Amino acid sequence: MSEVKLEEVFKNEAIEDFGDALRKAIRIKEIQDYASLIELEYVESKEEFAETIKKFLRRYHTHAKKLHLKVPKEESLDSIMRLVDKYGVKLIRASLISHALVKSEENESKKEIKGGKKDGK
Repeated sequence: MSEVKLEEVFKNEAIEDFGDALRKAIRIKEIQDYASLIELEYVESKEEFAETIKKFLRRYHTHAKKLHLKVPKEESLDSIMRLVDKYGVKLIRASLISHALVKSEENESKKEIKGGKKDGK
């Protein structure tokens, strides 16, 4: 494995896309999907990682439509699996969890965190 540039990994669009979804999944009152966070924390292999992402997306989809949440893009899924192949599970897992746990962008309203909807829509 070549020298890892952490900034490139953490700023990767796929990491940001999935990290944002995971953040919403744990912070929005109607979802509070701590199970995905815990499962992700303990994955060690590529296969476990893929299974955990699948479970997360299944849980997230059950709420995304009714709460009008953005679902990670197919390209992000492909990209995140390429990142796992390139950098390994531990680094990608850490970057996803870090994105999920940091303070969200300033323009993310309190209403979105509480109910998943922006601007009362």
